[in-house]
Amino acid sequence: MTYAMLATTMQNFTQSLLILLQGMGGIFLFMGLFYGLIVALEKIFQGKKEQ
Repeated sequence: MTYAMLATTMQNFTQSLLILLQGMGGIFLFMGLFYGLIVALEKIFQGKKEQ
């Protein structure tokens, strides 16, 4: 394997890791926002309390 081919492979690998990081970060950001929305809606629309 030549140096140019190895450098290109490493560049592709690092770019793919950055894309992976962005995707996973987006998923966790969405999950956090969705969880916050659920908690907020539960506080706003509380059910009737049993006596």
